[in-house]
Amino acid sequence: MKNKIIILMMALMIVGLLAGSAAASDWEAVGGLSITTVTLDQWNAKVDSVNEVLSAEGSPLLIDSTNKEEMDNIDKVPMFFIGAEKEINDKWSTEFRYEYIFGTVEGSADVTYDLTAVGGSAGTSKHEAELDVKMHGLAALAKYQINNNWSTRGGIGFYNGTKTKKVSGPVFVAKGVADDNEYDLDAISYRLGVGYERSFAQNWSFNGNIDYLYMEIEDEDPGEVDPNIYSNGFSYAAGLTYSF
Repeated sequence: MKNKIIILMMALMIVGLLAGSAAASDWEAVGGLSITTVTLDQWNAKVDSVNEVLSAEGSPLLIDSTNKEEMDNIDKVPMFFIGAEKEINDKWSTEFRYEYIFGTVEGSADVTYDLTAVGGSAGTSKHEAELDVKMHGLAALAKYQINNNWSTRGGIGFYNGTKTKKVSGPVFVAKGVADDNEYDLDAISYRLGVGYERSFAQNWSFNGNIDYLYMEIEDEDPGEVDPNIYSNGFSYAAGLTYSF
């Protein structure tokens, strides 16, 4: 909830700045896509345990699996961004932007099992699992221009979103991990990096950035051992800038 309030306040502040300086020539529109490496070990541990069932491994109750497609570990996520940058002076500028982080991993298999030892049934059934994450956020960045092309920057972002889990199949039910629910996520990120920008047409420039990004995620899923998820990694972004 606190991140929702912060995001709303930042959105109102951005709208106010844009409205107050809409005619200024020192505004630029920015947008693009980034790929960020992540260290979501806690979530990946759950993915690994699901893959054991899909592969019929790790338990004498699991006999065989066919038509298997394991879930991938979450080691990188895409992020779409769009925003506005305002020049403060010859060296400094600020950027406010909307960021959308998203990603889905899924797997399935026809698992042959014998759960009679734990009071269940025996047979072959399709087992499926999906983990889908979506987060919307606002970020505020400060940029220092080193020369005409290169810059350094850093900033903070606030996010709110959901984690959707869909896990089905008799073995998952017996293990107590079957699920089909949506859980709230709140997150905050910090970043520091370097950027490159080069003009290719009137008013248009290409921009690329490499940032070190650290993120803290609060996960409301009661099935998590720790509700606090931490991730760090490098974010590689490419996009376009339009100067008004």
